[in-house]
Amino acid sequence: MSKQNICFAGLSREEEAQVAAIFQQANARLGGQWTLTPENAAGVMVIDMDSMYGQMSLMKAISSGQVLVALTASGRAETDYVLTRPVTADALADLMARIDGHPVPAPVAAPASAESPTPASERVTAPQPAVAAAPAVEQVAAPVASAAKPAPTAALPHQAETRLADLLRPGALSGPVRLQLTGAPDLVLDPAHQTYLAGTALKPLLPHCAAIIQETDLHAVSAAELPAIAASVGGSQPWSRLAWLCALSSGNGALMPGYGPNDKYKLLKWPQTEREFPRHFRIATVMMKGPANLTEIANLSTTPLGEVIDYVNACLASGAAEPDAVAPAANDSAKSGGLLGRFRR
Repeated sequence: MSKQNICFAGLSREEEAQVAAIFQQANARLGGQWTLTPENAAGVMVIDMDSMYGQMSLMKAISSGQVLVALTASGRAETDYVLTRPVTADALADLMARIDGHPVPAPVAAPASAESPTPASERVTAPQPAVAAAPAVEQVAAPVASAAKPAPTAALPHQAETRLADLLRPGALSGPVRLQLTGAPDLVLDPAHQTYLAGTALKPLLPHCAAIIQETDLHAVSAAELPAIAASVGGSQPWSRLAWLCALSSGNGALMPGYGPNDKYKLLKWPQTEREFPRHFRIATVMMKGPANLTEIANLSTTPLGEVIDYVNACLASGAAEPDAVAPAANDSAKSGGLLGRFRR
């Protein structure tokens, strides 16, 4: 994947059209070297971190090797780069130049070139009014004071709404925390080991996936407490199970962005959830037999299409499923690769 192939993921259709137009302007300033591509061909992924679908796109892209850029109004995210909303052509051109390793385009140097041609005589007469200089000091001091206020770091990511899926992102938590919500069992998150402590059942944790989490819902847990907590709940569980549950409950029958409704999907491993979700056993059985599109899976498993889509979303987000992509040289590799070819795949 070329680093100059870029994709914008998780945006609404209206904003995606606006950003695409801004991209054309920014790309023209850089000589038209960049290309807008689909997600699977992009070397750079710009992900809308302020949307639910953006969070799922990030979870899927973390291990893809792509350059990850967070598009967010907060200005902070645990990604390679951050693009602050609303997007401007200047900011996007600056971002692409930095990713490309080129100097930042000309707008940064413009103020210096504007000052240098000014005659010296004008420079002498301009600063003379002493009254005008005094307010300037006060205006500079005020922003410095306001900028110092956000210095204390919060436990939650800096965005309008924080959900459980946000806490699973790398760097979102600095240490173990206990998430306590009314009507749900306590959930202890251990970011160092990417495990959680709450028992083996997933359904009781659904309220955690749907809730908007406040800082008061999180309580620090010391590393020394974790063994005792693990013993009381029957051991730790991998974060991939929580990622699976978050994606299952957030799609509402809509397929994750970046995937086609007519594509065929295959199950790579069997998620151990059939006891809690009996219909998922039928869906998984169909998908394990071979790649199939969503309608085929629904018909063969006699399961509503919306439920099939939610299940496929969950498996895609957790890495348990993937689209069936037919490579051009698949037949040749199958002939020559044998068991080694399967192992590599």
